[in-house]
Amino acid sequence: MKRRRPEPWLMKKIRRNAYFGKVIPPGSVVKLLSQWGDEQGRIFRISYYNPNDGLNCVWLVNEKGEYEQTTDRKSINEDFEILKLSTETDMHGFNREILGPVSEDELLKLEMV
Repeated sequence: MKRRRPEPWLMKKIRRNAYFGKVIPPGSVVKLLSQWGDEQGRIFRISYYNPNDGLNCVWLVNEKGEYEQTTDRKSINEDFEILKLSTETDMHGFNREILGPVSEDELLKLEMV
């Protein structure tokens, strides 16, 4: 019987920290609570997840529909408040349109939440 080679410590660390918390569905709206420069209070939408990046790489879409920044799920749980949770079930957005800009009326509604 062959013995399994022990897993390297780096792989253990990556596996342990790879996915933190639940996956937030694409289209959800989040508000930045902590200070990232002068961007505190900004509202972003969660984009569809890229299969090459994995579910831990979260793309943030600004009000203009631009894919602006990335973060991880741990940061989303710690630094953001979820304003609106989407009901989207397709995490990768195959055969879906990319997230476009948000109208001024929608943005005002989201800021009031």
